[in-house]
Amino acid sequence: MLVSFGAFGLDTDRRELKRHGELVPLEPQVFDLLVYLIENRDRVVSKDDLIAAVWGGRIVSESTLTSRINAVRKAVGDSGGRQAVIRTIARKGVRFVGEVFGQRDSAAVQPPTPLTLPDRPSIAVLAFSNMSDDPEQDHFVDGITEQIIIALSRVRWFFVIARHSTFSYRHSGMDVKQIARELGVRYVLTGSVRRSDDRIRVSAQLIEGSSGNTVWARSYDRALSDIFAVQDEMTQTIVGAIEPELGRAERERARVKPRDNLDAWSIYQRGMFHLYRCTREDLLEARRLFRQAIAIDPELGPACSGEAEAYYYEVVYGFAKSNEENREKAIEPAHRAVTLDGDDAGAHCTLGRIRYLRREYPPAISELEVALELNPSLALAHYGLGAALVFSGKAAQSLHHLQSAIRLSPHDPNMGSFLVRIADAKYFAADYESAVAFALKALGKPNFQWSRYAVLIAALGQLGRVAEGRRYLAEVTRQRPDFSIAFVRTTHLFGEPDIMAHYCEGLRRAAVPDARGAH
Repeated sequence: MLVSFGAFGLDTDRRELKRHGELVPLEPQVFDLLVYLIENRDRVVSKDDLIAAVWGGRIVSESTLTSRINAVRKAVGDSGGRQAVIRTIARKGVRFVGEVFGQRDSAAVQPPTPLTLPDRPSIAVLAFSNMSDDPEQDHFVDGITEQIIIALSRVRWFFVIARHSTFSYRHSGMDVKQIARELGVRYVLTGSVRRSDDRIRVSAQLIEGSSGNTVWARSYDRALSDIFAVQDEMTQTIVGAIEPELGRAERERARVKPRDNLDAWSIYQRGMFHLYRCTREDLLEARRLFRQAIAIDPELGPACSGEAEAYYYEVVYGFAKSNEENREKAIEPAHRAVTLDGDDAGAHCTLGRIRYLRREYPPAISELEVALELNPSLALAHYGLGAALVFSGKAAQSLHHLQSAIRLSPHDPNMGSFLVRIADAKYFAADYESAVAFALKALGKPNFQWSRYAVLIAALGQLGRVAEGRRYLAEVTRQRPDFSIAFVRTTHLFGEPDIMAHYCEGLRRAAVPDARGAH
């Protein structure tokens, strides 16, 4: 198995850890400890867990265990103070919290295909560095970076890489030119934020990716209350620096809606941190924080969208106690976000995705089209529109948007969903071999989703590869014992009877039972 995170690649078959392709020397126990933490990153692992897994239950001193954890941190560029990759949870244990953006069989690894530059100005905004002494300010700094990404994305002739992908390079130490090559962009924006009492200093530089030359650099020292004005000014200046490529004389002011309440905004950013992690516990915590932010500032539309998104992911990843209940609870905050700010592409994107979650396809497609009119670089809206088209029986029209989502966010944590929707589209085009290939790629991504197995099994059934289908059927039923044709009919989001029948035909050919307990 090969796992990628930041600038690192971990190959469990070769027992190698590499950074930027260079081997990082590790003692065997330290390597085993890192592998165990990554494999169990969805939970906090205790001291007893580590001793049982790495030392076979032998007696190990506290100092030995601590030194091995510190050795792992050092190997991946982390520290006990930063804890950006491996976090210690007081009296509980430790957890791997780095952003994993690739996981697949080592045998399947191939050199990445270089990305071609888009035909319009392209930019990646890397996570700004927190230069304050307080690591608790990380969420605040991430929020500033994300707002700049959103503002730049609203400039319609820009191609802007999604936050999920640019943040995966945090702490990587990778050369900016290499990042630009990997993401296929012409420009990279880097920066830092220092917050002290009621003052803030934001420094940023725009770098030309192929040469590494600085196009523009500036620092802003302002009162904390002026942070949103700083974001607005920075965005305008960046636009002005890049815009001459298109021969435009005027500058385009990117619309940034000011947030009057910094406390609510900071709490919302903490909620987004948990939302992006997509574990059962993190989604519950995200909802709690979004509601707290809304209680402080009822006009904070993005927090309303965040609450709806948390309900959405609970359904997608199988954490919801009741899918129907989540669908009902999600629609109100999603509507409210659009009402509060009709020009927010993210709000329309969320509402569109909640709409198709409720099998309301025409309004879902309409909302997602509005989102892309407002922000053509919004990867999640491209994915959402592609998914809505697949679910509503228009799979042939979906591929452009699904491929655009991958191009705009090549390291997205939702990549498994992006790939499985392409597999669905290939299945409905009767290209079953391609459906199998994309489904297998989706299975190599983090987080369990039964739909990744379903399309793989159905395609294998159509190809007559029943023995393979049975193997994956055994895998999915270990985690989803109620998996059956009846389960798929009631749970999947396909809305057209003909496409559902086509889908279930493949499952039946692969010997999937009609109902739980049936043979």
